[in-house]
Amino acid sequence: MNVFSETHKIVNAIIPTAADTFTTGAGIVSDIVNMENYRKCTFIVATGAAAAAIQTVRVFAGVDNVVCATPITFKYRTQAAAGVPGIGSDVPTTLTDAGILGFPMISTIAGGMAIIEVDAAVVAAALAGADHCALTLVDTTLPLAQLGCVIAILSEPRYPQDILATAID
Repeated sequence: MNVFSETHKIVNAIIPTAADTFTTGAGIVSDIVNMENYRKCTFIVATGAAAAAIQTVRVFAGVDNVVCATPITFKYRTQAAAGVPGIGSDVPTTLTDAGILGFPMISTIAGGMAIIEVDAAVVAAALAGADHCALTLVDTTLPLAQLGCVIAILSEPRYPQDILATAID
């Protein structure tokens, strides 16, 4: 039997608190995730509604849990056709390529979601010894605070016996 929690590592990358709002400027950076034992990292970005807020979503690679500063490409899909629980609110878009400048996630719909797919091969190709990644969210329109959270799901373990080892060092 295949149990999700035995084949995937789940990391609370950005905890939703009033202090962790996505605002204009530097934005907010997720915890740095160690992909050493995994081939894939999927970031789930879930937001509440905000007035005309657009977050630019980017992903960075690094060699340790201190600095992730090299921008990388990734794939993404959004899930924001309607406010939750409206019809179509759970329908994702097609998988799309994002360059190193990321993509704009429009978050005016209550319950908007973005699914960010990071491949360990892309992280490793970014710079020598890279096996860590992090996600940033920057409000690029107005300095409006918006509550949200990010969950990282590591999958395709390289060594299944190490699946439950820490991924945030």
